[in-house]
Amino acid sequence: MRRESNLIRFGNIELAWEFIRAGAGLSGMVLLAVAISMSTAACSLFDGAPVHEKVVSHPEEKAAADPYQIGRDDELDIIVWTQPQLSGKVTVASDGTISMPLIGRVPAAGLTPDQLKADLEKRYARYVHGANATVRVADPASHVFYVLGEVNKPGVYKLHSGEVLSQALAEAGGLGQFADAGKIRILRHKENETVVLTVNYYVVRSGGDVSADVPVEPGDTVQVP
Repeated sequence: MRRESNLIRFGNIELAWEFIRAGAGLSGMVLLAVAISMSTAACSLFDGAPVHEKVVSHPEEKAAADPYQIGRDDELDIIVWTQPQLSGKVTVASDGTISMPLIGRVPAAGLTPDQLKADLEKRYARYVHGANATVRVADPASHVFYVLGEVNKPGVYKLHSGEVLSQALAEAGGLGQFADAGKIRILRHKENETVVLTVNYYVVRSGGDVSADVPVEPGDTVQVP
């Protein structure tokens, strides 16, 4: 290649220098346009992603669920092994006791099934050598909650382990058309007092504060204005 004045010679081919310089500039512009186009496409690919991730922190959960406490009206399935005459289904009476063969009335309300099992084995040891009992809750009738007011299906519902307000309202068919979700009340009756919790359920539905989705306890009354 030789350059003579304004000409560039490639063997037998002569090209004007201005033509080559213009071509080089055009090629550069084309490459720049392609690069910008690819960059824009990459940006739009990530900025307009159809999936957006939102992380909502949850309060620490208990390491293990609280053991079930037997209550009044619960139906229990009690088996004393090798002693079918001592076994069967019993219902906890209003005074919190159950009636068992040979040993009479035994306190049950407020105990866990394991605690009642140990007590029965101790009492039956006087009559049965190596007494071995099993206590199961056949019908947790004492673990119920009530939903009243502006819901689609007010009534009495069995309480499931770990149940929270949103699940309780779902069991009651959801909020009614004219419900005021900002002032839902939970009445919790203790031995010597009644605790009233007022919940702004709007923040639960929006996911703004999951701590407002409070656990429901046995005997709670949920009132939806």
